[in-house]
Amino acid sequence: MAVIVTKPATVRDLGPVDASALRDRVVAVGARAWAGEDALKENDFEVFHHTRHIIFRFTPGNRDPEDSYDNPAWHVWRPLLQPVMDAAVAPYGFVDPAFPKAMLARLEAGQIIDLHRDGAGSNLRTHKIHVPLVTNPGAFFLCGPNRHHLASGHAWEVNNIAPHGGVNEGDADRIHFIFEVFDRAATRAAPGAAPAT
Repeated sequence: MAVIVTKPATVRDLGPVDASALRDRVVAVGARAWAGEDALKENDFEVFHHTRHIIFRFTPGNRDPEDSYDNPAWHVWRPLLQPVMDAAVAPYGFVDPAFPKAMLARLEAGQIIDLHRDGAGSNLRTHKIHVPLVTNPGAFFLCGPNRHHLASGHAWEVNNIAPHGGVNEGDADRIHFIFEVFDRAATRAAPGAAPAT
């Protein structure tokens, strides 16, 4: 059963998350590794013209979140990623959380991510979470005309089916850990169950 989740109007602060170990590992990744991983990324969309990615997990064609796959980097990075994901989604109280997408996104200093919608399919069935790892006061998540600075040390759910984007007005790159989550237990619930929150 496809369960449609409720998105925040713009962003939702999910509370404090300790991502310091992940941040320390990320800042040690060299330019060559970023370029190599970015060249392989599945989400090679025009709106990301100044954003590099390292993709750990992905959903083919954004169709079904239960049909995701792991890239080799997932198995290397999972010991650092999994604790951050588990802590970030604790407020949802999911019985069986699943994480179909996980990636690092590096927005260059002085650049933007154009306003866009992530579309239907799996995006209607998952919550999209940002965990800022490296940021600055000039980095903002855009949701329509609204600008939100996503502070580090917290996890943030964003509305990815509304027009959204990003801007980095600072003089250093902004790096977020971004992933999606849904509750497999809600998917297995009987027909007529209430939508997941």
